[in-house]
Amino acid sequence: MLPFKECPVCGGDMVEKEVEKLLRGGKNIAVLKVNADVCLHCGEHLYSQETVSQFEQIRSNLLHQQTAGFQPLGQSFQVA
Repeated sequence: MLPFKECPVCGGDMVEKEVEKLLRGGKNIAVLKVNADVCLHCGEHLYSQETVSQFEQIRSNLLHQQTAGFQPLGQSFQVA
């Protein structure tokens, strides 16, 4: 991946890593592991266009309760 040799935010060095991403759609949340370019200095994450498109599709699915292919991970709670 690594389209940037240095971070566009702070100028730090970038490395490719597998990261965990939380996506929200309505009241639903999905967790997925994806590859990202991560800045070693500020922690900025950069994703490929293909990955961003995947994020958009998952958010839309969550918003419309279309979670048939998703694996449940437990329960979420809101603390007042």
